[in-house]
Amino acid sequence: MKIWVEALTPKQVLLFSYLQGELKGGEVFLTTRDYDFNVELASRLWKKYYVVGQYGGVEPHKKFFESINRQKVLTKIVLSEKPDLHITFVSPDSTRVAFALRVKTITSSDSPHSDAVSRLTIPLSRKFITPVFLSKHFEHYKDLTEIITFNGLFELAWVLREKPDKRVPLELGLEPFSYVLVRPGEQKAYYYPDPREATSMPLRIIRQVLEHTSFDVVVYPRYPNQARFFGKALSRWSTRVKILEKPTHFVSLEFYARLVVSGGGTMATEAALLGTPSVSTYPGELEVHEYLRKQGFPLFKAPVNPRVIGRIMSRENSEGDRQVYLKRAQSLMEDPIKVYSREIQRLLDESFKY
Repeated sequence: MKIWVEALTPKQVLLFSYLQGELKGGEVFLTTRDYDFNVELASRLWKKYYVVGQYGGVEPHKKFFESINRQKVLTKIVLSEKPDLHITFVSPDSTRVAFALRVKTITSSDSPHSDAVSRLTIPLSRKFITPVFLSKHFEHYKDLTEIITFNGLFELAWVLREKPDKRVPLELGLEPFSYVLVRPGEQKAYYYPDPREATSMPLRIIRQVLEHTSFDVVVYPRYPNQARFFGKALSRWSTRVKILEKPTHFVSLEFYARLVVSGGGTMATEAALLGTPSVSTYPGELEVHEYLRKQGFPLFKAPVNPRVIGRIMSRENSEGDRQVYLKRAQSLMEDPIKVYSREIQRLLDESFKY
């Protein structure tokens, strides 16, 4: 049994890495692209991986040309590797190649707002995996693919498996529970409503923290231009601001943060599952976050009243407080890796049909 995985973001590189240990007796290899911290994470987490192409940028024609180039290289890799099955998180490039070469695909998504990639991938896949509370957004695909739902979140895969280690913040010169972790929004993504808000709202909260508390701030940028932007905007507090230049053990960094601020979905979700108060600065409403709030996890939607931020920053924190939320997540939700493993085996057992 040989499984081909395509991962386009750090979240996906991490999520699918656990399949290497879960699928006994099988070989799993990864294809990814040169984007964000993908390559660094792949080199750390994967036994076998290929780096194919890069992020296409903002302009549609450049995205399209890069997609064509990636598909050419992916085709050569698949013809050489001869995988039995393909797993991805709605990657148009790999799904198109797998379909053309008659490799069965399991795809997945927790982002109904990413409609374009859904339309390019879900109809070409044999199975589609999504959290049950999001399934209503994908019902129109039910005649084209088998929709598999589970009670939980994809982020739970590593929240359950990765153990927080206080040495991670200490090695960065950060005192546990005495810093704020910030992740700007994905301003180059087509679905981000207003690119300016990817940095403006996080910056507003950072300034409030730096002006009214003694806590440090750690910024985890998505692009080099974001690193330059925050470096310049926060130069007044340069001794209290750290801009990450390489990946680290983010579960540890989130667990020991006083507050996490995120312009996307993943980091705020992870932190809330860990029990760390989190603020989402994404301009729209993300149902994943609404689901977490209803389950009692500490996730807030920006704009947040400065007094609320003040109360979060002044509240005492302990590892015991955080563990309460971890246990709640474990009792309420399914492990997505077990779901993948089950559906992979079922699909391999079926006869191939188109």
